[in-house]
Amino acid sequence: MIEAARVDSTFCSLVRIWRIDILIRLGGVLGTAAEGWGALSERLSDGRLLLTRVLATMGIGTKACPMRISVQWWVGMALVLGATAGADSASVELSPALPIVLTNAAQVHALPAELAAQNLPVRLHGVVTHYHPQLSEGLCFQDETDGVYVSLTDFRPGVRRGDRVMIEGVTGAGDYAPVVLLRRLQNLGRGELPEPEKVTAAALATGRYDSRRVEVRGIVRSAAPAQRTKTVGAHLAMELRSDGNDLLVRVTEYQPANTNWVDAEVIICGVAAGVFSWQRQLLSPIVVAATHADVEVVRPAQPVDSLPVITIRSLFNYSPEGFPQHRVRLRGQLLGRQAGKWLAVRDASSGLFVESPDGAELQPGDEVELIGFPEMREQTLWLVKPILRQIGRAAAPQVVASSVTNALRHPCELHRLKGVLTQPPRPGEGSWVLSLRDGEWEFEAWLPATAGTYPDAWRENARLAVTGITEPFFLPSHRPTMFPFPRGLRLHARTLADVQVLRGAPWWTSPRLTRTVLVTLAGALVLLGLTSLTAVHLARKNAALREAREQLRAARDELARRYTVRTGEWQEELAARHAAEADFALLTAERTRLARELHDTLEQSLASAALHLDAANGFFRERPAESERLLEAATRQLRQSQLEVRRSVWNLRALALEQATLPDALRQLGKALADTHGPVIEVRCEGQPQHIPPGDASHLFRIAQEGVTNALKHAGAQKIEIVLAFTPEGVQLQVNDDGCGFDPAAVSLDGHFGLRGLKERAGALGAELTLESQPGAGTRLRLDVPAARLKEA
Repeated sequence: MIEAARVDSTFCSLVRIWRIDILIRLGGVLGTAAEGWGALSERLSDGRLLLTRVLATMGIGTKACPMRISVQWWVGMALVLGATAGADSASVELSPALPIVLTNAAQVHALPAELAAQNLPVRLHGVVTHYHPQLSEGLCFQDETDGVYVSLTDFRPGVRRGDRVMIEGVTGAGDYAPVVLLRRLQNLGRGELPEPEKVTAAALATGRYDSRRVEVRGIVRSAAPAQRTKTVGAHLAMELRSDGNDLLVRVTEYQPANTNWVDAEVIICGVAAGVFSWQRQLLSPIVVAATHADVEVVRPAQPVDSLPVITIRSLFNYSPEGFPQHRVRLRGQLLGRQAGKWLAVRDASSGLFVESPDGAELQPGDEVELIGFPEMREQTLWLVKPILRQIGRAAAPQVVASSVTNALRHPCELHRLKGVLTQPPRPGEGSWVLSLRDGEWEFEAWLPATAGTYPDAWRENARLAVTGITEPFFLPSHRPTMFPFPRGLRLHARTLADVQVLRGAPWWTSPRLTRTVLVTLAGALVLLGLTSLTAVHLARKNAALREAREQLRAARDELARRYTVRTGEWQEELAARHAAEADFALLTAERTRLARELHDTLEQSLASAALHLDAANGFFRERPAESERLLEAATRQLRQSQLEVRRSVWNLRALALEQATLPDALRQLGKALADTHGPVIEVRCEGQPQHIPPGDASHLFRIAQEGVTNALKHAGAQKIEIVLAFTPEGVQLQVNDDGCGFDPAAVSLDGHFGLRGLKERAGALGAELTLESQPGAGTRLRLDVPAARLKEA
């Protein structure tokens, strides 16, 4: 925090220094004005933008500087004047991480959304990888570093895919990744499209390939024309299965005769895009291909009629070739359906669900042929993207009287189960959900809620028999433990007739039991009220005694409060008296120090200057050269006196301790003396800074000042070190120099006000003062202030 405050203070000081130079440059700009007011306004805007980025790069917030409005104006003007003088903004860098003009796509994509929204200037050179003048509101651009989306708004440039271009504009936040808002585009002629990166659908789902040219391989599951929307033109929409993941593909220009790709294995070259949420999240990756020529068929789709008919049980069994990825052909009997969601089909071996099929005219019992893509969802087989054909009519499906354990082993079959209703039916996804129990097993029966209600006999604890299509699933509690077999079961009933009431609910239903409990509770409350009245009557007899006790307690508390207040007043008066005495002692000590300073510096210097002036006056006529030498000596003495007086006045003001902490005041002392006398003065603070009372801090500051002054005045030091160390034992102050040194045993306190003042201040602090020095080996002044002294203060 201290370092940040120092940086902000330095920055504000630099702004004050820059004002004169900026005014001169501004006068020159307004005088020449060769580019006109429009160009000047543009440079002012650029200067304001660059100012914001300069402050962000330096880590200085505008709120840290008390003159933040003028800082922005002056620094912005400085940047504008520098640009007007001939410096090209494209070649200036504020820092390696934040150039003034972004020159490649990777720099644009690396920006945070908040920074990209500030419209940073961009100049890019690369190739157009996707653009359709009639259907697109932007184009995809890629250079050797990355790809980026370029928003065109109402501008339609005359370029094609594969053209080399130069793009100028500004950055924008975009819907997902940062984009470029086009301001100017220059066509540099035909170029070569970048080599596509080979990726999978899973890799595209990470979002890191946004706007790059990619190549993905997979099996086409669907291909159908899509109408133009507000943001996307008419195109061919494809669903691709790539390495077990689904991927959307959009082909902008295509020929319907050349799009018979369902179940074909293809390689698609295009640009990575996606569907995004309002929160800038990638919902689904998309690959955008320019034409149907970007779709390479590696393995054509096998004709539907040539596919072999296989059994449902054989799906997803072990095979050296792996699980099926292409379409399969099945035949079976329709068991039931849920309109718009699924239908259930079973052959002689097993059953499966078919996702969102056509064929509303089909009825349970029909023989059907299915062509589609198989999937395993939990414990149930599904067929997606199906083609459905009716091939005959058979007898009604056979219902199996079963148990929950047997139904779990036979998915997608028509079973009849019995159970007790554990709670009233609840709505769920257009169905009534019945929770049933059969012994230790629980299962659910789902019935289409076409009638809008259910029979009154479906009450809790009624015993029901439900006929429906079995669908095993894993319970949520078993998913983390990888339980090998399903423990949950849904039974999809087809109509109300599939649910029969075997035994009605008993009289002691939950509502009736609740009413009985409520009546009993009401009687108990009445009895409790009578008991309470009796307790109130007895309590009144004790009211007088309680009131007397309260009055006695209040009187005692009032007496204690008055005693505490008076004691506090006495303590405040005593503390004020001690503070006044301490202030008087400090004032007396400061006056003594001032007397020492004036006697040792100003008086001696003035006396010496007076002697030189008198001698010069005597030699003025007879020996002019000697008179001139004496005048120069007197001038040097007076200048030295001026410096001594300035230092004494600065010491009297003690602005450092008034406006800063002791470490900061020592740093200011070192800088001021170093600027005046020239040697290197290093100030270092060690340990965790602690609070030092103002009086003690003043003593420590004066001791350090006297030590540095002695090193400069008497020792001729070239390097001085001030060390302030905070330790658990207290505070230690050291002043070390590399001067000529002296013999401490040969120095007497008589006549040396500096050493005497150090001893007096050390005694006032209750500290131990150590002075170590040898002739030619420098001097070390150390002061140890005990922690008990600071706590007492």
